Amino acid sequence: MLPYGPDGKTVPGSFRLGMSPGMVKHEGTQSVLWGADVLERLAKDGHVANLARYIKTGEVTAKDTGE
Repeated sequence: MLPYGPDGKTVPGSFRLGMSPGMVKHEGTQSVLWGADVLERLAKDGHVANLARYIKTGEVTAKDTGE
């Protein structure tokens, strides 16, 4: 149930669906196939990757230590 003001209209800002535009900074986008390839390459070395560390540049340069 939404809060209503004395005029019978909903209170502005009382309902929000997700993030507001401008509150999120786009850092980068990669495809699912890119992510699968990175996971596969790192799994060969016995590592588990946090893909969020590599999405911005798309380049896997350092080993993920999990910290």
